[in-house]
Amino acid sequence: MTAVSPLFRAAGRLVSPGGSKGKLTILTYHRVPADIDPLLSSDQVDAQKFAKHMRAISECFNVLPLPQAIEHLERGTLPARALSITFDDGYQDNYTIALPILQRHGLKATFFVCSGYLNEGLMFNDVIVEALRACPSADLNLSWLGLGQIPVHDLVSKRLASEKILGAVKYLPFSEREEACGRLWQSAVPGKERPRLMMTDEQIRKLASLGMTIGGHTHTHPILNRLDLDSAREDIALNRRMLGALIGQEPVVFAYPNGRPVRDYGHEHVKLLKELGYQSAVSTAWGVATQSCDRYQLPRFSPWDDNPRRLVLRLFKNALLGQRPLTAPDAS
Repeated sequence: MTAVSPLFRAAGRLVSPGGSKGKLTILTYHRVPADIDPLLSSDQVDAQKFAKHMRAISECFNVLPLPQAIEHLERGTLPARALSITFDDGYQDNYTIALPILQRHGLKATFFVCSGYLNEGLMFNDVIVEALRACPSADLNLSWLGLGQIPVHDLVSKRLASEKILGAVKYLPFSEREEACGRLWQSAVPGKERPRLMMTDEQIRKLASLGMTIGGHTHTHPILNRLDLDSAREDIALNRRMLGALIGQEPVVFAYPNGRPVRDYGHEHVKLLKELGYQSAVSTAWGVATQSCDRYQLPRFSPWDDNPRRLVLRLFKNALLGQRPLTAPDAS
């Protein structure tokens, strides 16, 4: 029994046609844990849900590697119901859990990788979550972060504490953010070794050898609008060089960290990507890509539905209504 009916595919051709009126749906995923993690966001996609997504998508959409899809979009040669799959950050479960599911359905995906966290690194948001997960105390004094004394005695309180801390540090300048997360770790679990959640160099090479696309995502995942332009250039360029050294060619597609136009990046960063040799980029603005879109600010869509039919209907709705995505305007 298929996850979606032929009727869905017929409807998809109407709302997501091909050719010169083609529309490209770009999905974005992050972690794909084996099971639902009570300390992660409520819209997380675990292994079981991801498997349902990929089954429905393989039956209902024409899945293309992102660089190839973008070229077809610009030439007006996209197939109907065109879709690309992307992952941000470089989590190890993308390799151990998501990859076998993709392979089962014969699907290719793009992995946007932060090179600074490969192997033994841990991204700032995960430092927060894992510090609270392992914290044996009933509360933590975070007055130094402006949060006062916060309870962390059970999963519910730890989840709430995680959201508060993330809100307090996310938009700090990079060095301050790293310092705050390091201080939190030492306060919550002094001396404990950090878990390894990110892919290794070898796993990145293996993904590339399997025909998956490796894209740039900066070296340290800074909010670009919080950096001066020279620092942003250095971080983006280092990431591109390091990934190029791993897979034998520098990436040509990029995903902006956090990815909200105007708030997280500006048009000066679009220009910077062009200067550094990138050919296209994606944001986290909601919508569907059309020929009129800026190829350096292509919108994406984050799926979370558990029901395959509801997922497909939501993707069709996105294709129908999301044709004017938010972008960072050129002020020059």
